[in-house]
Amino acid sequence: MNPDSNLTAQERAVLSLLVQGKRNSSIAEDLCLSTRTVENHLYRIFNKLGVSSRIEAALYVLEAGLLSNAKWSGIAQDE
Repeated sequence: MNPDSNLTAQERAVLSLLVQGKRNSSIAEDLCLSTRTVENHLYRIFNKLGVSSRIEAALYVLEAGLLSNAKWSGIAQDE
């Protein structure tokens, strides 16, 4: 199973904004979350993807070609 398939819609939205180069505070504002909640999402994202930094997470998404997938729009609902 692909690790990114375990990400929630909210985690995918956070990761999508991270790939766009946004800071935690901007991600929080865009998604109407607290900065601490964004930090918690990133912690879980890193664990699920097996990465240890924002750069590694962004590279994972780009190398896997996940940005072209509709579920990464941040609008998709969890199944």
